[in-house]
Amino acid sequence: MVAPSLDAEAGVKQFKEKHSITEYALLSDARATAQAYGARAFPVMFLVGTDGKVLWKGHFKDDALVKAIETALPKK
Repeated sequence: MVAPSLDAEAGVKQFKEKHSITEYALLSDARATAQAYGARAFPVMFLVGTDGKVLWKGHFKDDALVKAIETALPKK
């Protein structure tokens, strides 16, 4: 999972700490990454498959993210 941000590193670090985010990467100064994945609004997060395709895009507090992750994980 990747969450690009247009904010500088210090602001991203503060946001990660405030929301106790440790499960995925927040990228600072990531305008090019955000554009490459088609971000049109912020905050935004992408779940990217092993093939590089975007499996889910949305807000980091969207309940649909959990379902997308469960769907993307290999079945055992």
